[in-house]
Amino acid sequence: MKLDDGIVVLSGPPCSGKTTAGAVLAAERSFPGHRRVHLAVDTLFDLLFPGSDRNRDDRLRAYHGAHLHARMLVDRGETVVLECTYARREQRASLLKALAGSTASLWVVEFFVTPEEAVSRFRERRQATDLDEALVRERADAFPYFDEALRLESSAGTPEEHAQRITTWLQQGPRPVDQEAWTRAGRGWN
Repeated sequence: MKLDDGIVVLSGPPCSGKTTAGAVLAAERSFPGHRRVHLAVDTLFDLLFPGSDRNRDDRLRAYHGAHLHARMLVDRGETVVLECTYARREQRASLLKALAGSTASLWVVEFFVTPEEAVSRFRERRQATDLDEALVRERADAFPYFDEALRLESSAGTPEEHAQRITTWLQQGPRPVDQEAWTRAGRGWN
């Protein structure tokens, strides 16, 4: 097994820097001839459900689709950078179900952002979304962080610096997360 074969989950509240850091991380080669593939669940959601009101069922279907795609790629020997919030138990459980029987490692990187910073970034966005400032604030305030994850403070660096920190961390051979514990640590839909 190569050093970073597996799935690197980038999670955190909205507007925490996951997407930009994920794109930079995936563009880096971990070693000659090997690439990382960036799968953003929100991008896949827009492709699969263009007219959706972004309801819970459609969201979970987008996660399932991304997880099945990630499994296919990791089975081919690629490293997958899988990016979305992953706040909910059901979203995390979907990934575990897709990885059932796989020997792929799973590492989790969580981006921390204060509610104030998340709202400030949200105001600067120019993309369509179902979020509003109150939801962004609540999701940043109540995100279920996991102790085994690498935690990055999003305002403490550029996307390039975050990607480099993740690469260095992977090169140090971190222990993969306890997948069941990570799933249980997620929030329910209540």
